[in-house]
Amino acid sequence: MIKPAVLEEELFIVLIPERKDLNPALKLQKDISEQYNLYEGGIYPQLHITLDRINKDALNSAKNIIRNISKNIDEIDIRINNFKCLQIKEKFLVLQVNKTESLLNLSNKLHNRLTELGISTIDNYNEWEFHMSLISNQFAKNKIPEKDLSELCLTLDGIPQNISTKAKEIQIWRPTLDPEKKCIASFKL
Repeated sequence: MIKPAVLEEELFIVLIPERKDLNPALKLQKDISEQYNLYEGGIYPQLHITLDRINKDALNSAKNIIRNISKNIDEIDIRINNFKCLQIKEKFLVLQVNKTESLLNLSNKLHNRLTELGISTIDNYNEWEFHMSLISNQFAKNKIPEKDLSELCLTLDGIPQNISTKAKEIQIWRPTLDPEKKCIASFKL
């Protein structure tokens, strides 16, 4: 089982998809967020795929690894087929991301290199589920009541949501919604 992130100690290596292809998901995220007044100032969680997590003190090593890997990566195909609810510490409504060959090649290369240097904080990487979080109470100003989130999950879990897009970059993030503080480094693909 993969342990939940320790937000005070970790950074996130994320894959950023082309935004234009995500419009149906972005609309749903906005509608639910506004209905529950979840986030301050209209700042919603940016849709992304977390590839790995690292210790904060390993930032420079991670940058070097990503810089080298991103130079030799072809297009990364991202395919989404449906909504799914995940339960870690709390429930998340997510878009389930298929394990395309290009996504697996990138993520395995990255994780193996991070693991060789002892800086990935994810054990049992084979259990890692690629997803894009649409809604969670993680950074919400006003949390969705558990009953309502459960109802949303029951309603949407497994509903088809066919999206195909490409990844445009890899970023290293702090765990915050603040767009001024979130992105530490960015690498174009």
